[in-house]
Amino acid sequence: MDKKIERLIETIETSENVAALTGAGISTLSGIPDFRGAYNPLWDKFPQEKVFDIDYFKKDPGLFYDFLREILKKSYEPNISHKVFKYLEEKGKLKGIITQNIDGLHQQAGVKAVYELHGSIYKNYCIKCRKEITYNDFIKKINKENVPLCECGGVIKPDVVFFGEVLPDYDLKMAFKLAQSSDLLLIAGTSLVVQPAAYIPTLTLNSGGKVILINRGDTYINDRAFLVFEEIKETFEAIAEYYMNNRR
Repeated sequence: MDKKIERLIETIETSENVAALTGAGISTLSGIPDFRGAYNPLWDKFPQEKVFDIDYFKKDPGLFYDFLREILKKSYEPNISHKVFKYLEEKGKLKGIITQNIDGLHQQAGVKAVYELHGSIYKNYCIKCRKEITYNDFIKKINKENVPLCECGGVIKPDVVFFGEVLPDYDLKMAFKLAQSSDLLLIAGTSLVVQPAAYIPTLTLNSGGKVILINRGDTYINDRAFLVFEEIKETFEAIAEYYMNNRR
């Protein structure tokens, strides 16, 4: 086994409280476009500065729903990174995942402790009367209506954080608490440029813990990370292979 991977496994094994911070880079392995990655023609058709802006949504929600229908043409499954995190949680090592992703793939993989900083596409509500709408009913509506409407006439919106909205208070507080109490934070697939998620690694470091970075591209935390890996898929495959061959 590669010496660097050995150090990664050893660090996980000798840590008592492991947490993870994940971003869009791991979801790309499942085929979901990276909102901050390389050029994607999708953004020519659906400008991000409009699609994810709450003021624009209130003015013209149709653009967001055209975008969402385009995204949902494909089905997405948890990938090797999600499965590794699930195994580490089952093993008692992983205490929780802090994610910037809204795709729900961690939960689909079976991870129980997930704190969603930017909300989830699987939760939906009416912006007028605040009634919650189940995901199945939501999908039926967006397949029938250009803009899904509640019985009261209000627009239904996924419970995801748009530009101009406040992050969910509970998940943010739990994320900070988890990071502060962790002796190891695994950072995967995030460039650490969006606040307040970008601040989270410093909570672990300032509490005496280690951070391991698994991300393609530099971040502001590279020089403080205990280990740095650039290839996300290959790194998680190596972790999975180790645990498959050394089940305890």
